[in-house]
Amino acid sequence: MDRIAVVGVGPGTGDYLLPAAREAIAGADILAGGPRHLEPYRESGKDLLPLEGSLDVFLDRLEEKRATGKVALLLSGDPCFYSLLGRLGTRFAPEEMEIVPGVSSFQVLFARLGIQWNGTETASLHGRPLEDALKSVREDRGTLFLLDRKNTGPAVAAFLKDRGFPDRPAVLAENLGYPEERILRTTLFGLAGERQAGELALLLLGPGPLPPERLGVLPDGWFVRAPGVPLSKAACRALAASLLHPLDGQAVLEIGAGSGGITVELARRTGTGTVFAVERSADALDAARNNAERAGCLSSIRFVEGQAPEALASLPRCTRVVVGGHGGAVEAVLEAAWEKLLPGGRLLATANMPSSADRAWKTLKNLGSRPEVLHVAPSSSAEAGGSWMLTAANPVFLVYADRNADKDGTIHETL
Repeated sequence: MDRIAVVGVGPGTGDYLLPAAREAIAGADILAGGPRHLEPYRESGKDLLPLEGSLDVFLDRLEEKRATGKVALLLSGDPCFYSLLGRLGTRFAPEEMEIVPGVSSFQVLFARLGIQWNGTETASLHGRPLEDALKSVREDRGTLFLLDRKNTGPAVAAFLKDRGFPDRPAVLAENLGYPEERILRTTLFGLAGERQAGELALLLLGPGPLPPERLGVLPDGWFVRAPGVPLSKAACRALAASLLHPLDGQAVLEIGAGSGGITVELARRTGTGTVFAVERSADALDAARNNAERAGCLSSIRFVEGQAPEALASLPRCTRVVVGGHGGAVEAVLEAAWEKLLPGGRLLATANMPSSADRAWKTLKNLGSRPEVLHVAPSSSAEAGGSWMLTAANPVFLVYADRNADKDGTIHETL
């Protein structure tokens, strides 16, 4: 059976279709893809399989067609850049596909602008929550967004403006490579007032300052609290995030999310990663979800209502684990959490009582690690007359350990 040719057809009407792509298309019996990609081959005599309706049904038909002849699946731009290729990889092994790279629309945009694209942050908002835009805007470099019918350039700009982002240069590019191509050089605030929005669009934002709340950690008073549910203090949240660095792209398990103080700070830093937040209190989960939505990181969190360690059974192993609540079952929860920690990962447990910190230290020691304890007694300033005074918060213990060795003695690299 022939391999499926996954062909990048570039943007536009065909000017950017590479010779290798033309050869793959010419040699195929069946062409599959979106209707606009198949339109030029309507009179080719080839069997056409349009991508319409359910993607699963389309992939089923693609597999059936493969048994009848050589298939070429046409994808816009470059298949290796935010395309259907990722989904194809769940149905077909790499050796069952032949990838023919193409020119991406973002390459055409940068060529039109006469600038280099290396160093630019790239992200897709195609079929994704609008709040994902918050993860990608940078102070030190530009950000390129791939857009869709819902997350248009004006919609993204208005969202970021409402979230307190200062103005910065912006370029909106629509229908690149087509006769109706439009490139609008404007600013974030100027684009937020635009009404016209095309479907095939890219948004390039220049570097610029971030809103104050995107810097450091959110202040204690920012969080919505659930009655009777504690909230870790800003100093503790900052140290926890620092001790678990780097977090970008990581899978993080948090046990005892509470009102979501640490949850939110972890999710704000995971980028493309995921935080699995376990909490037994429904009221606490509601507060945590509320805080995550307000912070713009809800899409990075999977909340799980349940009691540890039982609630951990269905969750994947992670590279970072935080234990903020144990309900008195310190040893049982930590042992279950350790089993969820991937080799080379780090576990961090917080405790208010010296006795709980000691139990955590001993448990991690018995598991074969070399735990360390950090005692934090933060004080913060408060205005007093024409000067200031310090206000003390309750001390907290941070107990952390790296899974650098399995019980059988296998050594793994430190983070």
